[in-house]
Amino acid sequence: MCFTMPRRSTSAKPTHTTTIRRRLTLNPELGTNSIKALKRAIALASFITPTAVHFQNGKKQVYLSGAIQQHLRKHYNSLRRGELALSRDAFANFLEVEQGEDAPLLTEEKYKFEKFLETWWLQFGLEAEKPVPIEHKDLSKPISNYFISSSHNTYLTGNQLASRSTAEAYRRVLRRGCRCIEIDVWNGDSQNSTPEQIREASTKPGSRFGHSRHLSGGSLHTAAAHIKGAVEEKIEKTRQRLGVEKMHSHSPRCSKSELSPPPFGRELGAALDRSYLADQLDIERSSRPSLPPDEPIVMHGFTFTAPVGFREVCKAIREVAFETTSLPIIVSLEVHADQDQQEVMVQIMKEEWAGLLVEKPHDTCPNGQMPRLEELLNKILVKVKKASPSFEIAATMSTLSPNTTIEDDASGSEDDRVSLPNSAKKPKVPICENLSALAIYTHSEHFTNFESPAAKIPSHIFSINENTLLELIDSKHHDLFSHNRHFFMRAYPKGLRFDSSNMDPSRPWRKGVQMVAMNWQSWDEGMMLNEAMFSGEHGWVLKPPGYRSEGTLEPHHHTLDLVIQVLAGQNIPLPEGLDSKKSRLLRPVVKCELHVEKAEDRLANFIEGGGRVRECDYKQKTGAAKTDHPDFVGVKSDLQFLGVQRVIEQLSFVRFKVEDDAPRLMSLNRDPFAGWACIRLDRLATGFRFIQLLDANGNKTQGVLLVHVTKNFR
Repeated sequence: MCFTMPRRSTSAKPTHTTTIRRRLTLNPELGTNSIKALKRAIALASFITPTAVHFQNGKKQVYLSGAIQQHLRKHYNSLRRGELALSRDAFANFLEVEQGEDAPLLTEEKYKFEKFLETWWLQFGLEAEKPVPIEHKDLSKPISNYFISSSHNTYLTGNQLASRSTAEAYRRVLRRGCRCIEIDVWNGDSQNSTPEQIREASTKPGSRFGHSRHLSGGSLHTAAAHIKGAVEEKIEKTRQRLGVEKMHSHSPRCSKSELSPPPFGRELGAALDRSYLADQLDIERSSRPSLPPDEPIVMHGFTFTAPVGFREVCKAIREVAFETTSLPIIVSLEVHADQDQQEVMVQIMKEEWAGLLVEKPHDTCPNGQMPRLEELLNKILVKVKKASPSFEIAATMSTLSPNTTIEDDASGSEDDRVSLPNSAKKPKVPICENLSALAIYTHSEHFTNFESPAAKIPSHIFSINENTLLELIDSKHHDLFSHNRHFFMRAYPKGLRFDSSNMDPSRPWRKGVQMVAMNWQSWDEGMMLNEAMFSGEHGWVLKPPGYRSEGTLEPHHHTLDLVIQVLAGQNIPLPEGLDSKKSRLLRPVVKCELHVEKAEDRLANFIEGGGRVRECDYKQKTGAAKTDHPDFVGVKSDLQFLGVQRVIEQLSFVRFKVEDDAPRLMSLNRDPFAGWACIRLDRLATGFRFIQLLDANGNKTQGVLLVHVTKNFR
C-alpha cells in the first residue's frame, strides 16, 4: 500500500490488539468484570489510535485500526480452514480468484497472518484503483485517439469575475496531470493606458469610459482590474459600518474565492467618476507587481480579474511542463491582442519554449496525417486560429446570419462569457501569419456544421460550449460521434458558470470529445469525474475500441453487476466544525453513485414514451457507523448495482462521498462533507481494497475505507 498511518496520539505505545486480548483471557487472577472493562478500553483505544502491524522483515510497519485488522484477520482465518497457517496454494487461489491478480508467484510453503499481510500488501497491493505504469501505456495511436486532461481559463485562481490571474495556477494543474491548458492573451499595460489618457478619454463629448481609441485593446480590462481593489475596499467599509458579517462558502461542492457581485450594476461606465477611476489606477499600480512594458498580458477580459504577464506564464509552463511526464502539452491560445503584440507573443514562446515548441511537422508524419503520441514526447503544441486572408473577409464572417451557423468562438470561450456591465464585445482580432504558423497539428476552426470543408482538415479543432454540445447530442448525435472518431473537438463550460463550476465531463467523453475543459478552481462533481478519468494516466487516456479512427468497430457494451461492501475505515477526515477532540461524535455514512451513460444519451436509442432513467437507480448509501475509525458491522454496508445495461467500462465511474450523519442541532450550517473518492470503472480493482479519501480541495488525506468489491460483466 502507498500509505503508512501515523497514530493520532504519540503517548500510547503501538501494541498488537489481539496479543493483549489473548493475555487478558489467560490471566485467572483478573475478575470477569475487570476483563470486560479492559476489553472495552482496548476496543475504544482501537478506534482512537490505529495500532502497528510489524512485517517480519523488520523494514516496514503500518498502522491499522482495530476494526480493519479484525476484518483482515477474519478473512485470513477463513482461508486457512483450521490449519495453523495458510498454505501457498490457498493463498495463490485467493489472490488470483478474489483479488484478480495474474499468476501470483509465491515462495513460502506456509504463511502466518503477519507474513500473509506483508506479502499481500507489499507484493500485490490493496489499492482500490489499479495502477497504470507509463511503460505499459499505448502511445502508438494518432493523438486525436486520446482523451486529454484539459483546463479552462487556467490562469484564474477562483471565480470567473473577480479572482486573480497567476502563473502559479499553471504550475499547479500541470503537476496534477493537466495536458491542455488555456491562455487568454490581451494587449499589455503599455504607454496607452495611463491615468492621464483615461481622463482625456472620459472628457471627450459622447465618449464612454473604456471605448475610446486612446485606450489599447487590453487597457479596459486592466483598468477594471485596477479599480477592483478600490471597489472591494468600499464594499468592506460599508459592510463594517452596517455590521454585516462577511460571508464565505466552505462547501466542498465548489471551492470558491470570495465571490461578491459588484454593487454598482448597470451604472458602471456611466455614473462612476472617471477622475476617481484614474486616481485608483495610480494607487493600485503601486501595490501590485509590475508587468513588463509592451508585452502581452494574460487575464479574463471584460471582468474584474487581475492580469499576469504572458512571459511569466510561459516561463512557469517551461519550468514544470515535463516535470512529471514526457507526454505533450497543448496550449490553447485565446488571442485578443493586436497583431503587433501577437508578434511579441511568438517571440516570447520561441524564447521560453526553445527546443520544446512544435514549429514544423514531424519528419516521419506524412502530410494530412496526425502524428502518433509517441512522436511528440516532451513537446508543446500551440492551438490557435489560422490567419484570416484579409480584414474584409474576417469582418464578413462576423456578420453571418445566426441561422447559418451555431455560434462559437473557435478560440474557446469569449462569445458567451459573463462581462462587466455595459461592456461592448470587442471584435475578433485577425491572427498574424507568424502566430498562425505555430498551429501545426492543432488549429482552431469556427464550427458551422460537420459537412463544411474545415471539418475534414486533419489538424482542425472545433471548440464548442456546453450548451451547443448538448444541442448537438440531441440533434446530431451520429454526426458528432463519427466526427470525433477522426478529428479533435474541445468542449468548454458555458459563460454563466462564473462561479467556476463544471459540467459533467462524462457526457462529452461518451460522444468522443477529446478535450473537455474544466474549471480546475472548483473541486465539484465534474472535477471529481475528471480526476477519476485521468488519475495516474499522465493526462492522456486512449479511447476505448469503437471510439478511435482505426477500423469500423462499434463501442462494446456490457451488462454490469457491481457489489461494494464497506467494511471499515480509519482516519476519516472530520467535517468543518468538528475538531479532533470530538472525533468520537462522527457518524460516517458512505454514499456511492454509479456514473454510467443514461439511456436517453445513447446513440440511436430512444426510450419508449420519452421516459428518463431515475437518478436513484444509480445511488446507494450505507448506514451510519461510529467515530473516525468506523466499523460498518451491524449497519447496512452493501452497495449494489445489479443488471446495469449497456455499460462501457472505460467511460463509467464509481464515486464515493463520506458524510457525517450525526444530528447537527447545535450547528445547523455545518457541512456534513468529510471526504470523497472517484474511480474509473475499468480501474476499480476487485476483492478486498483500500479506497484513499481526498478532501474538498482534491488533496489526499490519511483517510481510507476498507471495502470488498465484486464486479461482473455479462
